[in-house]
Amino acid sequence: MWELEDFTEIRRWYALHLLLCVTFFISGLIINAIQFLLYITLRPFNKSLYCQLNYYLMYSTMSQILFLAEWWSETDIRVFASDESFKNWGKEHALIIMNHTFEVDWLMGWIVADRSQTLGSAKVFVKNMMKYVPTIGWAWRFSDIIFLKRNWQEDKTIMESQVQEFFDYPYPVWMLLFAEGTRFTPAKHAASMEFARKKGLPELKRHLIPRTRGFIQCVHSLKGHFPVIYDVTVGFNTKDGEEPTLHNMLRGRKVKSEMYVRRLPIDEIPDDDEGASKYLHELYMSKDQLLDSYINTGSFTKENDLPEYPCQKMPRRWYSLLNVIGWAGFVLSQILRFYYNLLTSGSLISISLAVGIALIAYVGLYKMIGLTKIDKGSEYGSTDNDKKKD
Repeated sequence: MWELEDFTEIRRWYALHLLLCVTFFISGLIINAIQFLLYITLRPFNKSLYCQLNYYLMYSTMSQILFLAEWWSETDIRVFASDESFKNWGKEHALIIMNHTFEVDWLMGWIVADRSQTLGSAKVFVKNMMKYVPTIGWAWRFSDIIFLKRNWQEDKTIMESQVQEFFDYPYPVWMLLFAEGTRFTPAKHAASMEFARKKGLPELKRHLIPRTRGFIQCVHSLKGHFPVIYDVTVGFNTKDGEEPTLHNMLRGRKVKSEMYVRRLPIDEIPDDDEGASKYLHELYMSKDQLLDSYINTGSFTKENDLPEYPCQKMPRRWYSLLNVIGWAGFVLSQILRFYYNLLTSGSLISISLAVGIALIAYVGLYKMIGLTKIDKGSEYGSTDNDKKKD
């Protein structure tokens, strides 16, 4: 008799991982081609219609990664927010401030964005090199994503001009900013705290010192158009779930995340640079209290006086599953026909080519997974620091 354990074991098959990767890559290139055609033919004449069509193209790309979390690994997330905040999700432009702790904290943000119906309009600040990455990088390039060069004078100009593109979008935009600038590791934390002591800044236990220049420029550009900031603090429960890595998700292992969200009016941020900088540092001091309490107790608010919010019900949607099934059916049928023609040709060269293509795709898959790993990975943000073995 077929049992759940059998499906769990099947999800660890490398052949299926390879098929998922190939489906994502080929479908992504097809979507990139459609985006390019629309970008040069439609966008110059009707930006609003282009944005509406591109919303669904971006969703079709991003929801394939979402499928890996929600359906393949059955990753679960609990979101704590006020009722007032929750009822506005997906109905207003918002700047998202999130801690950058683990490999997949950003993916938890994608899950919430999808359930708030803003995944297709999600924006992010990313390194300039990402624009050259096929599929997701090229898709972002056609979607007004802000690529930064790590040169402040150039980045300031880029932010000023690019942010304005969002103001007349026909739907709400969620723009993600990792104010810490990089992902947390113990070594980076030690260097960050040394910097804080030299500059007389408040030291943080669970975060890096936030970088204020980008935040200040972003807020100055958004005021009057984006009404709120959603401050998001993410933790991972590894007592009941697996270590939050893409590798674990790919192998069908459930990750459990919890998220504390505050809705903060952007008009409350002072207009002067010094006041805005102080606001961000104070925000991160409170985020540090939330994450420290979560790590110690499994509750964001048990060890501080910050408000305790209810857990909001956000059931997963079927669209990411249906999207992957549709693309997999199309892509894999074409692949099977291609390989059938190669193998039945009887040519040794053709057979070698078929095997070579499979090996290249296999190596490429795990190279991409390796790029997401944290060297000497941080254990902060987890309610259980005992790493689980493969």
